[in-house]
Amino acid sequence: MIESLRKLGLLGIGAISITEEKVKQVVNELVEKGEMNAEEGKTLVHELLTEKKKQMQELDEKLTRNVQNAIGKSKIASKDDVSRLEDKITELEKTIQKLLEK
Repeated sequence: MIESLRKLGLLGIGAISITEEKVKQVVNELVEKGEMNAEEGKTLVHELLTEKKKQMQELDEKLTRNVQNAIGKSKIASKDDVSRLEDKITELEKTIQKLLEK
């Protein structure tokens, strides 16, 4: 089955860039040529689409980590930072109000 994938060129370009339609089309061609039977074709389609989903998830996780790292290294306040500052300001306003009432 790996040899069939090599013939398709799928390993070189990565599963993430392949559409489901293209996978099915190429697998159908392999079945028609007799290079694999229909059951092997179904299995191959499933494996390739599963690999694509896995690669997309890994890419998403990597991008999320990289963005979070970039934000962490920057001087931009995070949503949590702003929320903590707002809470602190509210506390200070209450303290000032109490002091003014005395």
